[in-house]
Amino acid sequence: MQFAGVVGQRKIKRQLAAMADEGRVGHAILFCEEPGYGALPLAIAFASYLSCPSKSGGDSCGTCPSCNKFRKLIHPDLHFAMPVSSTKTITADKKPVSDLFASEWREILTENCYLTEQEWYEHIGIENKSGIIGVNEAALISRKLSLRSFEGGKKFLIIWLPERMNQEAANKLLKLLEEPPQETFIFLVSEAPERIISTIVSRCQIFKLSPTETEELSAELTEEFDITPEEARFWAGISGGSLSRARVLIGESDKESEFFKPLATLLDGCASRDLMKIINFWEEIAQTGRERQRAFCEYTLEFLRRALIIQAGTPEISNTPPAQKEFVTYWANRLKPAFFIKGYDALNNALADIDRNVNSKYIFADLGNRFFLSL
Repeated sequence: MQFAGVVGQRKIKRQLAAMADEGRVGHAILFCEEPGYGALPLAIAFASYLSCPSKSGGDSCGTCPSCNKFRKLIHPDLHFAMPVSSTKTITADKKPVSDLFASEWREILTENCYLTEQEWYEHIGIENKSGIIGVNEAALISRKLSLRSFEGGKKFLIIWLPERMNQEAANKLLKLLEEPPQETFIFLVSEAPERIISTIVSRCQIFKLSPTETEELSAELTEEFDITPEEARFWAGISGGSLSRARVLIGESDKESEFFKPLATLLDGCASRDLMKIINFWEEIAQTGRERQRAFCEYTLEFLRRALIIQAGTPEISNTPPAQKEFVTYWANRLKPAFFIKGYDALNNALADIDRNVNSKYIFADLGNRFFLSL
Protein backbone atom coordinates (compact mmCIF):
# COMPACT_ATOMS: atom_id res chain seq x y z
CA MET A 1 0.00 0.00 0.00
CA GLN A 2 1.34 3.39 -1.05
CA PHE A 3 0.07 6.92 -0.50
CA ALA A 4 -0.78 6.89 -4.21
CA GLY A 5 -3.38 4.19 -3.50
CA VAL A 6 -5.28 6.45 -1.09
CA VAL A 7 -7.91 8.54 -2.87
CA GLY A 8 -7.38 12.25 -2.15
CA GLN A 9 -6.14 13.42 1.29
CA ARG A 10 -3.22 15.23 -0.35
CA LYS A 11 -2.54 17.58 2.57
CA ILE A 12 -2.28 14.84 5.20
CA LYS A 13 -0.13 12.71 2.90
CA ARG A 14 2.35 15.58 2.59
CA GLN A 15 2.33 16.16 6.34
CA LEU A 16 2.96 12.49 7.12
CA ALA A 17 5.77 12.19 4.58
CA ALA A 18 7.42 15.36 5.93
CA MET A 19 7.17 14.08 9.52
CA ALA A 20 8.80 10.80 8.54
CA ASP A 21 11.57 12.48 6.55
CA GLU A 22 12.38 14.79 9.45
CA GLY A 23 12.21 12.06 12.10
CA ARG A 24 9.29 13.69 13.96
CA VAL A 25 6.86 10.77 14.07
CA GLY A 26 5.33 10.20 17.49
CA HIS A 27 4.85 6.72 18.86
CA ALA A 28 1.03 7.03 18.79
CA ILE A 29 -1.14 8.64 16.10
CA LEU A 30 -4.93 8.87 16.08
CA PHE A 31 -6.54 9.15 12.64
CA CYS A 32 -10.11 10.47 12.92
CA GLU A 33 -12.52 10.18 10.01
CA GLU A 34 -16.04 9.78 8.81
CA PRO A 35 -16.50 6.31 7.24
CA GLY A 36 -15.05 6.17 3.75
CA TYR A 37 -12.52 9.01 3.98
CA GLY A 38 -9.61 6.56 3.81
CA ALA A 39 -7.97 6.56 7.25
CA LEU A 40 -7.27 2.81 7.28
CA PRO A 41 -5.43 2.66 3.92
CA LEU A 42 -3.68 5.90 4.90
CA ALA A 43 -2.39 4.33 8.13
CA ILE A 44 -1.13 1.27 6.25
CA ALA A 45 0.52 3.46 3.60
CA PHE A 46 2.21 5.52 6.31
CA ALA A 47 3.59 2.40 7.97
CA SER A 48 4.85 1.24 4.58
CA TYR A 49 6.49 4.62 3.99
CA LEU A 50 8.27 4.49 7.35
CA SER A 51 9.61 1.01 6.57
CA CYS A 52 10.61 1.57 2.95
CA PRO A 53 14.39 1.93 2.47
CA SER A 54 13.96 3.45 -1.01
CA LYS A 55 11.23 6.03 -0.50
CA SER A 56 11.28 9.04 -2.80
CA GLY A 57 9.00 11.80 -4.02
CA GLY A 58 6.86 11.65 -0.89
CA ASP A 59 5.91 7.99 -1.29
CA SER A 60 7.29 4.51 -0.71
CA CYS A 61 8.89 2.80 -3.69
CA GLY A 62 6.27 0.04 -3.95
CA THR A 63 8.76 -2.52 -5.25
CA CYS A 64 11.21 -3.36 -2.46
CA PRO A 65 10.69 -6.49 -0.31
CA SER A 66 9.24 -4.41 2.52
CA CYS A 67 6.72 -2.68 0.25
CA ASN A 68 5.70 -5.97 -1.33
CA LYS A 69 4.97 -7.44 2.10
CA PHE A 70 2.97 -4.39 3.11
CA ARG A 71 0.97 -4.58 -0.12
CA LYS A 72 0.07 -8.19 0.65
CA LEU A 73 -0.44 -7.36 4.36
CA ILE A 74 2.00 -10.09 5.36
CA HIS A 75 4.83 -7.99 6.79
CA PRO A 76 5.79 -9.73 10.07
CA ASP A 77 6.16 -6.42 11.90
CA LEU A 78 2.74 -5.11 10.88
CA HIS A 79 0.04 -6.05 13.38
CA PHE A 80 -3.68 -5.34 13.38
CA ALA A 81 -6.39 -5.24 16.01
CA MET A 82 -10.04 -4.85 15.09
CA PRO A 83 -13.43 -5.54 16.70
CA VAL A 84 -14.40 -9.22 16.58
CA SER A 85 -16.84 -11.56 18.25
CA SER A 86 -17.67 -15.23 18.44
CA THR A 87 -18.90 -16.95 15.27
CA LYS A 88 -20.13 -20.42 14.36
CA THR A 89 -16.54 -21.66 14.02
CA ILE A 90 -14.82 -19.44 16.60
CA THR A 91 -16.88 -19.85 19.74
CA ALA A 92 -16.77 -17.67 22.84
CA ASP A 93 -14.70 -20.22 24.78
CA LYS A 94 -11.86 -19.67 22.28
CA LYS A 95 -11.70 -16.03 23.40
CA PRO A 96 -11.98 -14.41 19.95
CA VAL A 97 -9.08 -12.11 19.09
CA SER A 98 -7.97 -10.48 15.85
CA ASP A 99 -5.33 -13.10 15.03
CA LEU A 100 -8.05 -15.73 14.65
CA PHE A 101 -9.53 -13.63 11.83
CA ALA A 102 -6.23 -12.72 10.14
CA SER A 103 -6.96 -14.52 6.86
CA GLU A 104 -10.43 -12.95 6.60
CA TRP A 105 -8.95 -9.52 7.38
CA ARG A 106 -6.31 -9.80 4.64
CA GLU A 107 -8.92 -11.10 2.21
CA ILE A 108 -11.38 -8.24 2.67
CA LEU A 109 -8.70 -5.53 2.78
CA THR A 110 -7.18 -6.83 -0.43
CA GLU A 111 -10.60 -6.45 -2.09
CA ASN A 112 -11.68 -3.24 -0.37
CA CYS A 113 -9.49 -1.24 1.99
CA TYR A 114 -12.35 1.28 2.40
CA LEU A 115 -14.50 -1.29 4.17
CA THR A 116 -17.20 -0.30 6.64
CA GLU A 117 -17.76 -1.79 10.05
CA GLN A 118 -20.91 -3.54 8.85
CA GLU A 119 -19.09 -5.03 5.84
CA TRP A 120 -16.46 -6.44 8.18
CA TYR A 121 -19.07 -8.01 10.44
CA GLU A 122 -20.88 -9.54 7.48
CA HIS A 123 -17.60 -10.90 6.13
CA ILE A 124 -16.85 -12.81 9.35
CA GLY A 125 -20.46 -13.81 10.00
CA ILE A 126 -21.42 -11.61 12.96
CA GLU A 127 -23.70 -9.20 11.12
CA ASN A 128 -26.36 -9.40 13.85
CA LYS A 129 -24.10 -8.21 16.66
CA SER A 130 -21.31 -5.73 17.31
CA GLY A 131 -17.70 -6.71 17.72
CA ILE A 132 -15.44 -5.58 20.55
CA ILE A 133 -11.74 -5.20 21.23
CA GLY A 134 -11.48 -6.96 24.56
CA VAL A 135 -8.96 -7.52 27.31
CA ASN A 136 -7.66 -10.72 25.67
CA GLU A 137 -6.85 -8.69 22.57
CA ALA A 138 -5.03 -6.09 24.68
CA ALA A 139 -2.97 -8.78 26.39
CA LEU A 140 -2.04 -10.26 23.00
CA ILE A 141 -1.03 -6.81 21.73
CA SER A 142 1.24 -6.30 24.74
CA ARG A 143 2.95 -9.64 24.16
CA LYS A 144 3.46 -8.97 20.44
CA LEU A 145 4.95 -5.53 20.90
CA SER A 146 7.23 -6.60 23.73
CA LEU A 147 9.14 -8.89 21.33
CA ARG A 148 11.92 -7.80 19.00
CA SER A 149 10.93 -6.91 15.48
CA PHE A 150 11.24 -9.82 13.07
CA GLU A 151 13.19 -7.83 10.49
CA GLY A 152 15.21 -5.70 12.87
CA GLY A 153 13.38 -2.47 12.08
CA LYS A 154 10.23 -0.71 13.18
CA LYS A 155 7.11 -2.41 14.50
CA PHE A 156 3.59 -1.22 13.74
CA LEU A 157 0.23 -1.81 15.34
CA ILE A 158 -2.90 -0.51 13.60
CA ILE A 159 -6.02 -0.54 15.76
CA TRP A 160 -9.13 -0.19 13.63
CA LEU A 161 -12.12 1.29 15.49
CA PRO A 162 -10.53 1.72 18.94
CA GLU A 163 -13.87 3.07 20.16
CA ARG A 164 -14.91 -0.59 20.32
CA MET A 165 -12.46 -1.28 23.14
CA ASN A 166 -13.99 -2.17 26.48
CA GLN A 167 -12.73 -0.51 29.63
CA GLU A 168 -10.26 -3.25 30.58
CA ALA A 169 -8.69 -3.26 27.12
CA ALA A 170 -8.47 0.53 27.11
CA ASN A 171 -6.65 0.52 30.44
CA LYS A 172 -4.12 -2.04 29.19
CA LEU A 173 -3.52 -0.07 26.01
CA LEU A 174 -3.05 3.09 28.06
CA LYS A 175 -0.14 1.47 29.90
CA LEU A 176 1.39 0.52 26.55
CA LEU A 177 1.05 4.09 25.28
CA GLU A 178 2.66 5.47 28.44
CA GLU A 179 5.73 3.23 28.07
CA PRO A 180 5.92 2.14 24.41
CA PRO A 181 8.66 -0.26 23.28
CA GLN A 182 11.44 1.31 21.26
CA GLU A 183 10.84 1.81 17.52
CA THR A 184 7.18 0.85 17.93
CA PHE A 185 4.38 2.87 16.35
CA ILE A 186 0.71 2.57 17.23
CA PHE A 187 -1.84 3.97 14.78
CA LEU A 188 -5.48 4.22 15.86
CA VAL A 189 -8.13 4.59 13.14
CA SER A 190 -11.36 5.90 14.63
CA GLU A 191 -14.78 6.90 13.34
CA ALA A 192 -15.95 8.03 16.80
CA PRO A 193 -12.97 9.46 18.75
CA GLU A 194 -15.31 10.97 21.34
CA ARG A 195 -15.98 7.43 22.58
CA ILE A 196 -12.30 6.70 23.25
CA ILE A 197 -11.20 7.38 26.82
CA SER A 198 -9.62 10.82 27.08
CA THR A 199 -6.37 9.55 28.59
CA ILE A 200 -5.66 7.55 25.42
CA VAL A 201 -6.54 10.44 23.12
CA SER A 202 -4.29 12.80 25.09
CA ARG A 203 -1.29 10.58 24.38
CA CYS A 204 -1.80 10.56 20.62
CA GLN A 205 -0.91 12.93 17.84
CA ILE A 206 -4.24 13.60 16.13
CA PHE A 207 -4.97 13.83 12.41
CA LYS A 208 -8.52 14.62 11.32
CA LEU A 209 -9.25 13.57 7.76
CA SER A 210 -11.31 15.87 5.60
CA PRO A 211 -13.87 14.70 3.03
CA THR A 212 -12.13 13.34 -0.05
CA GLU A 213 -11.57 16.03 -2.67
CA THR A 214 -14.44 16.00 -5.18
CA GLU A 215 -12.26 15.81 -8.30
CA GLU A 216 -10.20 12.90 -7.02
CA LEU A 217 -13.24 11.04 -5.73
CA SER A 218 -15.01 11.66 -9.05
CA ALA A 219 -12.05 10.25 -10.96
CA GLU A 220 -12.06 7.14 -8.79
CA LEU A 221 -15.81 6.61 -9.27
CA THR A 222 -15.56 7.18 -13.03
CA GLU A 223 -12.96 4.44 -13.32
CA GLU A 224 -14.53 2.05 -10.83
CA PHE A 225 -18.13 2.18 -12.09
CA ASP A 226 -17.56 3.15 -15.75
CA ILE A 227 -19.85 6.18 -15.45
CA THR A 228 -19.56 9.63 -16.99
CA PRO A 229 -17.56 12.38 -15.22
CA GLU A 230 -20.81 14.33 -14.70
CA GLU A 231 -22.47 11.37 -12.99
CA ALA A 232 -19.34 10.77 -10.92
CA ARG A 233 -19.33 14.38 -9.71
CA PHE A 234 -22.98 14.04 -8.69
CA TRP A 235 -22.28 10.92 -6.62
CA ALA A 236 -19.11 12.44 -5.16
CA GLY A 237 -21.14 15.43 -3.99
CA ILE A 238 -24.03 13.41 -2.61
CA SER A 239 -21.65 11.12 -0.70
CA GLY A 240 -20.10 13.93 1.31
CA GLY A 241 -16.60 12.93 0.23
CA SER A 242 -16.90 9.31 1.36
CA LEU A 243 -15.87 6.60 -1.09
CA SER A 244 -17.68 3.83 0.78
CA ARG A 245 -20.89 5.88 0.93
CA ALA A 246 -20.61 6.73 -2.77
CA ARG A 247 -20.35 3.03 -3.57
CA VAL A 248 -23.50 2.26 -1.57
CA LEU A 249 -25.44 5.11 -3.16
CA ILE A 250 -24.46 4.11 -6.68
CA GLY A 251 -25.40 0.52 -5.91
CA GLU A 252 -28.83 1.65 -4.69
CA SER A 253 -29.40 4.17 -7.47
CA ASP A 254 -31.41 1.75 -9.59
CA LYS A 255 -33.06 -0.24 -6.81
CA GLU A 256 -34.71 0.21 -3.45
CA SER A 257 -32.61 0.37 -0.32
CA GLU A 258 -33.06 -2.47 2.15
CA PHE A 259 -34.40 0.16 4.56
CA PHE A 260 -37.07 1.45 2.20
CA LYS A 261 -39.73 -1.06 3.26
CA PRO A 262 -39.45 -0.57 7.06
CA LEU A 263 -39.36 3.22 6.65
CA ALA A 264 -42.40 3.14 4.36
CA THR A 265 -44.21 0.91 6.88
CA LEU A 266 -43.41 3.33 9.70
CA LEU A 267 -44.56 6.41 7.79
CA ASP A 268 -47.70 4.75 6.40
CA GLY A 269 -48.63 3.53 9.88
CA CYS A 270 -48.20 6.99 11.34
CA ALA A 271 -50.17 8.72 8.58
CA SER A 272 -53.05 6.22 8.63
CA ARG A 273 -53.02 5.92 12.45
CA ASP A 274 -52.56 2.17 12.07
CA LEU A 275 -50.86 0.95 15.24
CA MET A 276 -50.38 -2.56 13.87
CA LYS A 277 -48.08 -1.19 11.15
CA ILE A 278 -46.06 0.62 13.82
CA ILE A 279 -45.76 -2.60 15.82
CA ASN A 280 -44.75 -4.56 12.69
CA PHE A 281 -42.12 -1.92 11.98
CA TRP A 282 -40.38 -2.03 15.34
CA GLU A 283 -40.60 -5.80 15.68
CA GLU A 284 -38.90 -6.21 12.29
CA ILE A 285 -36.13 -3.68 12.95
CA ALA A 286 -35.52 -4.93 16.50
CA GLN A 287 -34.59 -8.37 15.12
CA THR A 288 -31.71 -7.02 13.02
CA GLY A 289 -28.16 -6.46 14.25
CA ARG A 290 -27.12 -3.24 15.93
CA GLU A 291 -25.08 -2.07 12.95
CA ARG A 292 -28.10 -2.43 10.68
CA GLN A 293 -30.25 -0.63 13.24
CA ARG A 294 -27.75 2.21 13.26
CA ALA A 295 -27.72 2.22 9.45
CA PHE A 296 -31.53 2.43 9.38
CA CYS A 297 -31.51 5.48 11.65
CA GLU A 298 -28.87 7.17 9.50
CA TYR A 299 -30.86 6.32 6.34
CA THR A 300 -33.98 7.87 7.88
CA LEU A 301 -32.08 10.98 8.96
CA GLU A 302 -30.91 11.42 5.37
CA PHE A 303 -34.48 10.89 4.15
CA LEU A 304 -35.70 13.68 6.44
CA ARG A 305 -32.93 16.00 5.27
CA ARG A 306 -33.88 15.48 1.64
CA ALA A 307 -37.61 15.85 2.34
CA LEU A 308 -37.02 19.10 4.21
CA ILE A 309 -34.97 20.56 1.37
CA ILE A 310 -37.61 19.55 -1.19
CA GLN A 311 -40.35 21.00 1.01
CA ALA A 312 -38.39 24.27 1.14
CA GLY A 313 -38.65 24.47 -2.65
CA THR A 314 -35.05 23.65 -3.57
CA PRO A 315 -35.13 20.01 -4.78
CA GLU A 316 -32.11 20.58 -7.02
CA ILE A 317 -29.81 20.67 -3.96
CA SER A 318 -31.39 17.75 -2.11
CA ASN A 319 -29.09 15.25 -3.87
CA THR A 320 -31.86 12.67 -3.97
CA PRO A 321 -30.99 9.53 -6.01
CA PRO A 322 -33.38 8.93 -8.96
CA ALA A 323 -34.79 5.74 -7.44
CA GLN A 324 -35.91 7.61 -4.31
CA LYS A 325 -37.24 10.87 -5.80
CA GLU A 326 -40.90 9.86 -6.00
CA PHE A 327 -40.99 8.49 -2.45
CA VAL A 328 -39.14 11.43 -0.89
CA THR A 329 -41.17 14.03 -2.81
CA TYR A 330 -44.45 12.38 -1.79
CA TRP A 331 -43.60 12.59 1.90
CA ALA A 332 -42.06 16.05 1.58
CA ASN A 333 -45.53 17.23 0.58
CA ARG A 334 -47.21 15.44 3.49
CA LEU A 335 -44.92 16.03 6.47
CA LYS A 336 -45.56 19.01 8.71
CA PRO A 337 -42.63 21.42 9.15
CA ALA A 338 -42.66 20.87 12.94
CA PHE A 339 -42.20 17.13 12.43
CA PHE A 340 -38.64 17.42 11.12
CA ILE A 341 -37.14 18.67 14.39
CA LYS A 342 -39.03 16.07 16.43
CA GLY A 343 -38.03 13.33 13.98
CA TYR A 344 -34.36 14.29 14.10
CA ASP A 345 -34.41 14.31 17.90
CA ALA A 346 -36.09 10.89 18.05
CA LEU A 347 -33.61 9.33 15.62
CA ASN A 348 -30.58 10.81 17.35
CA ASN A 349 -31.88 9.52 20.69
CA ALA A 350 -32.30 6.09 19.11
CA LEU A 351 -28.70 6.17 17.83
CA ALA A 352 -27.45 7.08 21.31
CA ASP A 353 -29.46 4.22 22.84
CA ILE A 354 -28.06 1.76 20.29
CA ASP A 355 -24.53 2.76 21.30
CA ARG A 356 -25.48 2.24 24.95
CA ASN A 357 -26.78 -1.28 24.17
CA VAL A 358 -30.33 -0.47 25.26
CA ASN A 359 -32.85 -3.22 24.46
CA SER A 360 -33.66 -3.00 20.74
CA LYS A 361 -37.39 -3.52 21.16
CA TYR A 362 -37.55 -0.63 23.60
CA ILE A 363 -35.55 1.65 21.26
CA PHE A 364 -37.71 1.10 18.19
CA ALA A 365 -41.02 0.88 20.00
CA ASP A 366 -40.18 4.28 21.44
CA LEU A 367 -39.10 5.59 18.03
CA GLY A 368 -42.32 4.34 16.43
CA ASN A 369 -44.43 5.93 19.16
CA ARG A 370 -42.64 9.29 18.84
CA PHE A 371 -43.13 9.31 15.06
CA PHE A 372 -46.77 8.30 15.52
CA LEU A 373 -47.45 11.17 17.95
CA SER A 374 -45.48 13.75 15.94
CA LEU A 375 -46.52 13.08 12.34
